[in-house]
Amino acid sequence: MPIPYSVKHVLGCMAFASWIALLSLPLGCDTSPAPAPCFLRIDTIAVDSTSFDSTGSVSHAIRYAWVYANDNLLGVFWLPAVVPVLETGDVDVTVFGGISENGIATQAGRYPFYAPWQAKVNLNTMDTQIIFPRVRYPKGFITPINQTFDQSQLNGMSLAIVQGGGFYSVLLNANEAFEGQGCLQLYLPQNEQDMILETSSLPVPTGKAGYFIEMNYRNNCDFLLGLRAAGSNQSASLIGVRPRSEYNKLYVNITNLVDQLSGVSEAVHLFIRVPQDTTIADQRVYIDNLKLVY
Repeated sequence: MPIPYSVKHVLGCMAFASWIALLSLPLGCDTSPAPAPCFLRIDTIAVDSTSFDSTGSVSHAIRYAWVYANDNLLGVFWLPAVVPVLETGDVDVTVFGGISENGIATQAGRYPFYAPWQAKVNLNTMDTQIIFPRVRYPKGFITPINQTFDQSQLNGMSLAIVQGGGFYSVLLNANEAFEGQGCLQLYLPQNEQDMILETSSLPVPTGKAGYFIEMNYRNNCDFLLGLRAAGSNQSASLIGVRPRSEYNKLYVNITNLVDQLSGVSEAVHLFIRVPQDTTIADQRVYIDNLKLVY
């Protein structure tokens, strides 16, 4: 039976009134103001060393900070950073240092060989506390290769040109080094063939959490880094490095490649290839503080 217009009109008015009443009710969400934050300011993260003999240079390129408050992740921040914190009073703050793997900014990661900085920080609402995190290499890490090139005799490693022209030398010249008294120089004159410089066999036992190569470098030409399994011709390039007029710090993650080559050998040769560039009269690559860590 059709509903008379008058009844429909009454029902419509009741529905409208109910809607207005609904709007007048308090919503289910909390409308109280959000708590005011405190702030942590981190300008830089430093690296400490307990023993130069084991850790070598503490030069670094920490670009990011993983910040925790009372074990809660606050976020990942590009340095320098101001980090908002909602907790007050004595707060346990933990900061991990982050780097760009393989020199690629989009490959940001917590560096597994920097133990975090931890401290109790007293925070008050709307105050800004400046903190100075200092990370360090953890106990138990291994550096089978730790070359500062501060003397002509290499420590536990030898080098050889296995292909092409040019030459290399340990250049004992503090003006050319990143720090200390010397650095490794690769030199490829114009019109000479691609140069490949290779290290002696480096141990990479299986079962480690990760494997990295660290170095400071500057160069006026492109060069490539790669690994070759010891006792085998099986090799692979890791990354290409573009010219830098000032020294830069490089962290090369070789974990995946070591895992691939581990079926062939638990030792590898690191090689540096300088491709011929006829537009550059004297191609030069300088390397300082070369490390293999795992």
